[in-house]
Amino acid sequence: MKKITKLILLVTLLFSAGKAYSQLADYNTHLLKHLNPRPTNNQYKYSACWGYTAPNGREYAIIGCQPGTSFIDITDSSNIHEVGFLAGSLSEWREMKVYSHYAYIVSEASNSGVQIVDLQYLPDSIHYVKKFVAAGHSSTHSISQSGPYLYLNGPNSSFVGSGGIAILDLSADPETPVLKGKWTSQYVHDCRVLNDTIWASNIYTGKTSIIDARNKSTLTTIRTWNSYPQSTISTQQRHYD
Repeated sequence: MKKITKLILLVTLLFSAGKAYSQLADYNTHLLKHLNPRPTNNQYKYSACWGYTAPNGREYAIIGCQPGTSFIDITDSSNIHEVGFLAGSLSEWREMKVYSHYAYIVSEASNSGVQIVDLQYLPDSIHYVKKFVAAGHSSTHSISQSGPYLYLNGPNSSFVGSGGIAILDLSADPETPVLKGKWTSQYVHDCRVLNDTIWASNIYTGKTSIIDARNKSTLTTIRTWNSYPQSTISTQQRHYD
């Protein structure tokens, strides 16, 4: 819980950069640090946040920024600081997940693919491995991870029909993902994977889909239902590991 609490506090601070804190209730939380390491203008935005705990116990927050991804050491709450930055195509939405000591980063920018970053050299530096681009892949809205598999949600429709889900296999070589199966029935905004079952949020239709992912090369729909009226509200996942 210590890491999650730090991450929530940190991303709240980043999202609120430039706003007055004195008028906000603290809700039993405490300001640790205000970071805005790379402002470009008053509209500068941050997006997703994820965490990484190194084998030596040091904790890091990984923050999506408009021009790239920021890696922040949060181990010592009195000395929170950026330890690395990876530039990327300009995008207001960037998301990441971690497998082993690698971070995998996607964005909605065209031709952004999947950026792969080796974290084993922290806190001294991050090591950019490469950009992995499967045939036809360009952009992705969000990314999920379960075991040695990445789930690309809402990629460009020419890569995955309807903007559904594509699965990348990391088991043979985390630096060279292998494209496995795709689910193309509906657009997927985000998903949660539990025990080889995908719970997918079809945000534009107000539906939720359950997908059997035991065979990663052949994904099958178990059930899809309307969670909310399409004109009222949309479905979306929120998950913390």
